[in-house]
Amino acid sequence: MKSWSYGINPIYEKASIHLEERSWWVFVIDRIVEFLCGLVPAISLPKFKIRLKERVDVEFNEGSEWTTLKDWYGDLGQAFHCFVHTPVFNFCQSRMRCKYFAIEYKKAKELFYEQDNDFWDKEILDA
Repeated sequence: MKSWSYGINPIYEKASIHLEERSWWVFVIDRIVEFLCGLVPAISLPKFKIRLKERVDVEFNEGSEWTTLKDWYGDLGQAFHCFVHTPVFNFCQSRMRCKYFAIEYKKAKELFYEQDNDFWDKEILDA
């Protein structure tokens, strides 16, 4: 499957077209897991104590080796995102090929302004 999008920078007047290419099954897996991530309820995790193993995590936890599941991971939705959605997303990204084509800013505006004039007007006003 192929999909494309464009990006603009009105401050520097730069634009590019992004082409993404991946197998259909990679697209399906990515969309299913993304959909499931939105369905997982925000049920708080229990306050079981856990010991942090990584030095960076201990430093982040204000020097304490101990924390609780609830304090560290939050809720079930965040844990699902951390342990399921993110690894699947990274797997899918590694199987995707991307190409970028730089185009002139004025040409991009000519090509895409009619399709997305609200976006272009907002970007120009914000710049």
